[in-house]
Amino acid sequence: MLVKLLRSKALAALPVLLVAPLVTGCDEEPESLEHGFVNVEFKRGQSEETSPYTGTSTVQITLLYRECLIAFYDANPQYQQLGEDGEPVFGARDLGGEGWFDRLCDERSGQADCTVLEFRQELDQASQLTIEYEINGDLEDRVLPFGPIPTEELASCAAGGQPIVRVGSNGAVRGLDANGDVVWATEAFEPSEAATGQGAPITIRAGRSN
Repeated sequence: MLVKLLRSKALAALPVLLVAPLVTGCDEEPESLEHGFVNVEFKRGQSEETSPYTGTSTVQITLLYRECLIAFYDANPQYQQLGEDGEPVFGARDLGGEGWFDRLCDERSGQADCTVLEFRQELDQASQLTIEYEINGDLEDRVLPFGPIPTEELASCAAGGQPIVRVGSNGAVRGLDANGDVVWATEAFEPSEAATGQGAPITIRAGRSN
């Protein structure tokens, strides 16, 4: 009788033992990426009593590459937007790379609802990246991620430098309506630059253009 009881208890415990390895085996390692982004935050300018962002359909942001990133793309042309390694970074996920065309607007806390429409990297005269976003909902007090930007590890900046992008002028960030007319423009920004993965955003303060 005792033998039968012990055997039944052992059999009852067996499914638990079989399930346990399957549960622990479901943990996924964090994805390792060679690129990241900086955040651009949107606030109303001092001239505005209400949100200047109402009616925004698309946002255009152009940030300049600082010295480390200029040197990186000069030394590694394969990582440029149209390069062998750069195309799957800037392109969609189905190209087999990091796929920032799809990844950049992944849902994150505090982020505006956005979709990337276009990346335009320029490295000849001005070294910069322009991103055009489609926007859903209000931008005020929300952020847009700007990237892809090489991480500090990939960029290997000289003399302790960092992979930094900066706002060159008030015209670098603006919003357009569904007809392509400018809805708002930047009145002020602070700080002027940020490094890949930096927690603090570049804050844009905007005013209505019409």
